[in-house]
Amino acid sequence: MRKIYHVWFVTKYRKPVLEGKINGIVKKIFAECISRHGYNILAWETNKDHVHMLVETENRERLAGILRTLKSVSAKEVILQAEACRGKRAFWARRYGCKEVSQTDVPEVKKYIKEQKNTPHFRVGNMDLKK
Repeated sequence: MRKIYHVWFVTKYRKPVLEGKINGIVKKIFAECISRHGYNILAWETNKDHVHMLVETENRERLAGILRTLKSVSAKEVILQAEACRGKRAFWARRYGCKEVSQTDVPEVKKYIKEQKNTPHFRVGNMDLKK
């Protein structure tokens, strides 16, 4: 039985770099990987320093593989293509968060994910908080 997961992951040190050219590269690579590998991504969006996704897959192990592919391929391309990231050893933080979502909650989570781009954030010291 397939399960649905709400997944989120952040840039290294939560740097707010998912804007402009870098965000375009990430979105292009994600779209290509999703299409090429046939991943069932129900929704996804970026916001300055993190990504949210709604992923349907067989199990958590498969989910880990999907995220490993998306993060590694996109990081390599960003580091190659974006001057601001040249010479960096990592683009994404290692970890990710995920929560299984019931079928009834899918529309609400999709809405939340789609609104990520429009959710303002503000910095307090090292912390990036939503308003």
